Amino acid sequence: MLSRENFLTLLTEIDRVISASDLLFHQRPLHAFDRLADKVDPKGRFDMVIEDHTDENDFSNNALFTQVHRWYESRYGDRIKTNMGPGSYILVIKNEPWEVELPLCYGQINFTINDNLNKTEAYLITGDGSKIPNINILWHVKDITQEIASSLTDTEREGLLKEYMFGLNAVQSLRGLSKVEFMTQAMNDYDVAVSNIFHKYPDYNNSKWASLQFAEKTMKAKLTLEGIPFDKIHDLSKLANKLKPVGLNIPPPILSNIQCKAGVRYGQETVKKNEAILALQSALALFSDVFEASSFEYES
Repeated sequence: MLSRENFLTLLTEIDRVISASDLLFHQRPLHAFDRLADKVDPKGRFDMVIEDHTDENDFSNNALFTQVHRWYESRYGDRIKTNMGPGSYILVIKNEPWEVELPLCYGQINFTINDNLNKTEAYLITGDGSKIPNINILWHVKDITQEIASSLTDTEREGLLKEYMFGLNAVQSLRGLSKVEFMTQAMNDYDVAVSNIFHKYPDYNNSKWASLQFAEKTMKAKLTLEGIPFDKIHDLSKLANKLKPVGLNIPPPILSNIQCKAGVRYGQETVKKNEAILALQSALALFSDVFEASSFEYES
């Protein structure tokens, strides 16, 4: 069995090597454990379950997985944590944008919206006795307060639930297109468009530019799949016209909500908060139309 001293020496060196790679922080503990296990006992068996009750001085095979995670949590804190869902979206609640961390979804789920912010396990019982997880979408709204949740009217709840489901369906579909040309970078553009709105000092100009890039790459990805040539342009209307022969007619208002000049990146024009939000929503609606990603339509 490893001593604490040997464990710390080995894991520190392994992490030094891993840090030079392109692994994301939340990926490091598992990769570090694999490398450590191979060094300690290549043919041994290891429990890959994190046990809170594991003794802090236990570095046996069955405790090693827990000890590696403890080391990473102590060293890097929240940097190794990640939302396993497809990404984020924006809900406008009481005229303010709120970031929504969309969940990882499998199977049938009943989404609801109510002012109970306590994340308690609940189920919807169907007619045949089956249990379907009951999820309150406000659980995924970052930093929402009880006062805001309690103040929502029935009409506001209905609209937010519809917009949430649109975002969830669209962003999940977006993450499934990583192997399509242009779409990996398009995903990055989408993430930038969202994050720039929620910075301590928001950058609405570059958020709108990122939304334009997201929309542009979405259409270029579809044109590539359809074998339709296109020029290296940022004009969404011209790209949209090239998609008409394959039955895609993107509404002009959606395009105008997104379109902007390159000078927006340098402050040559000023983008307001609501304009950046509308550009992002419209770009995701465009994506949803192009790749038939959602059964919910965005109304401008």
